[in-house]
Amino acid sequence: YVEAQRLAYPLRSRTRFSEIVGAGGHEPRGQLIEAGDDIATRELAQVLGLKTGAPLIRIEALRLADRTPICVSTTWLSAERFPDAGSVFANLRSMTKLLAHYGIRDYRRSTTRITAAIADATDAARLDLALGRPVLVVDATDVDPADKPLVTKRSRFAAERVEFLVENS
Repeated sequence: YVEAQRLAYPLRSRTRFSEIVGAGGHEPRGQLIEAGDDIATRELAQVLGLKTGAPLIRIEALRLADRTPICVSTTWLSAERFPDAGSVFANLRSMTKLLAHYGIRDYRRSTTRITAAIADATDAARLDLALGRPVLVVDATDVDPADKPLVTKRSRFAAERVEFLVENS
């Protein structure tokens, strides 16, 4: 039994999955699981600077390094600001490219919260993990240069495949 080396995953103000995975010598891949309409709960509305009940687009995606599943993420965006974002993501398979499609060339991470959990059956299957394995849950919000919220997401990382490095810059 040989344990694979964990992917070093720096968390910084400009955290980009494709860049991080590519810099580690791996091929980054994104795969749309599903996209659909949602409405802003009080919590999502507050984080995104919207009214409760505002229309959202929810994107479920699987991110891989080479062919190894690294994380599953749920991302919410304003449906008004990013119409048809689900189809755009399906074609581009990158949140950075999706935002660029809507004219946003730069953005930064405003908040990152990391907790631990046990993978539920759906995430375990998507991440190719045994039931009962741990995941690192990363709740994050990205903002544009004017500090206006763009997206908020909840990513579940296979804990045995990554190590986070918090960079203060």
